[in-house]
Amino acid sequence: MKLSFISIAVLFIISFTNMNAQQEYFEYGFKGGINLSNITEDVPSSYETRTSMNIGAYGLYKILPKLGIQAELLYSEQGFSNDRIPDAADVEKIEEILRMQYINLPVLASHNVIENLWVEGGFQVGYLVNAESDRERIEINNLGSVKSTTINEGKTDNYERIDVGLAGGLRYKLNRNFMIQARYTNSINDINKIETGDQYNSIFSFSVGYVF
Repeated sequence: MKLSFISIAVLFIISFTNMNAQQEYFEYGFKGGINLSNITEDVPSSYETRTSMNIGAYGLYKILPKLGIQAELLYSEQGFSNDRIPDAADVEKIEEILRMQYINLPVLASHNVIENLWVEGGFQVGYLVNAESDRERIEINNLGSVKSTTINEGKTDNYERIDVGLAGGLRYKLNRNFMIQARYTNSINDINKIETGDQYNSIFSFSVGYVF
């Protein structure tokens, strides 16, 4: 009796292990695409969306048939563009672009809602590598001639090195080796050390990935 019970228990453990082994797998690949980034504030601002890029690698560990844990390592260009109000009568306009380079690590739960479509949600930690602005000042004198001056300034010290945010989006597998992805990420910590009031990174990203 005791031997039969042990045999049944062993068979159950083996069957359960084999079932889990079939359900679990590791998927990895590369991805890249575009960012539509901006910086949002507590008060209305004139900041406009900047179009830039993202590229990196990802890995997905599937722990259940419809549930996985996904981690990524990405190079992400962010920031904003801004048409500032001229501070002098002879200045036609002032255009500013803030360029920020981040190394981002998103960690997401991934749930398969229907065939090939996955919903993703989780958090992201980013490290600011560099930030700089290009400010173009366009002046028009009384004779109608135009003068354009561009000033480049380093802005890294104005911003927090660490950016923590929440992320969510969709991933669709086109076939065995290709997928497309759409995601929105928003900071939860104030990223600006200089300006009064809180500022947050806000990014819509769209990517295409190759799956091994």
